[in-house]
Amino acid sequence: MKRSEWFTVLQNQLLQLKAEDFAGVEATPPPSRRKRRRTPVRLAHALEQSEDWVTVTGVQKRRQRSCKVCALLRTEKKKSFATTFFCERCSIDNAKCWLCNKIRRDYNGVAKTCFEIWHDDFGAGQDIPASLGKRVVLRRPGKNAGKRKKTRRELQLAREGGSDGGGSDSDSNDE
Repeated sequence: MKRSEWFTVLQNQLLQLKAEDFAGVEATPPPSRRKRRRTPVRLAHALEQSEDWVTVTGVQKRRQRSCKVCALLRTEKKKSFATTFFCERCSIDNAKCWLCNKIRRDYNGVAKTCFEIWHDDFGAGQDIPASLGKRVVLRRPGKNAGKRKKTRRELQLAREGGSDGGGSDSDSNDE
């Protein structure tokens, strides 16, 4: 039996049903008003290490980003640090909230990690003291993240090679 024939038979059977055929049948409850379940949000804030890798002088390393707390608390004497850790719950989509996992700062007389300062003292970024005079912006990675730029030397060699007519094929991917 072909599919179309099966549908015709099914339709005829349904049209022949009467009200008595449905006596004692319980209706299926309507679906709940909830939409699709969202991915579960973590109940607690936790640091995660980035899986963004970059090759530096032939060695594969994790890409480092500027820590948000270090950037807020930096001074002329105390520099800002880079980190590979972020708080997933404080991040928005792929704009990560990068935070150090090492004790690098004394905040209010207590040695804490930037993660602890961000969550305990800054209320996950909601209670940043006005005295710091800065605001935090979570930025998405660039479009060319992970792509290595050519060095000045490589660009210079490509230009010199192309000027004498010998290396015309290397000019096509300079920029």
